[in-house]
Amino acid sequence: MRVTMEFDAVAVPVELNDSPAAQALLQHLPLRLSMNGSSVGCCGQLPFALPHDAAQLHDGWADGDLNYKPAGDWLALFFDDEENSARYGGQVTLGHVTGPLGPLRDLAGEHAARIVATGEDGVAGASAREGVHVSVEAPASG
Repeated sequence: MRVTMEFDAVAVPVELNDSPAAQALLQHLPLRLSMNGSSVGCCGQLPFALPHDAAQLHDGWADGDLNYKPAGDWLALFFDDEENSARYGGQVTLGHVTGPLGPLRDLAGEHAARIVATGEDGVAGASAREGVHVSVEAPASG
């Protein structure tokens, strides 16, 4: 399943995997949350936990990964520093960006992010157009 993550004027297509955590995220879409951009990615705290098992936890990320960190219910979209990411453990990969990562590198500071399900053609699904959203404020760290 595809989703689009929107950060102000930047729209990022993401292909979700079939993990229980990714499928559970789909059930909460469309979703709004505050995300903070850093030099390696954008992260925000989800207002809910995603199901996962210990076998899904791993260290680090690949540039372009959408990851969930159960310790704190963090959602992060990473665009850089893959080579040094192994020091960050407890990650569950939900999917991967299918477009260029370059526009993400300009996202510093806080952003009102929106995540919507998209169809095979990249068009937002009916649930995204209905305007049902969850809003949360995330701490500045991630």
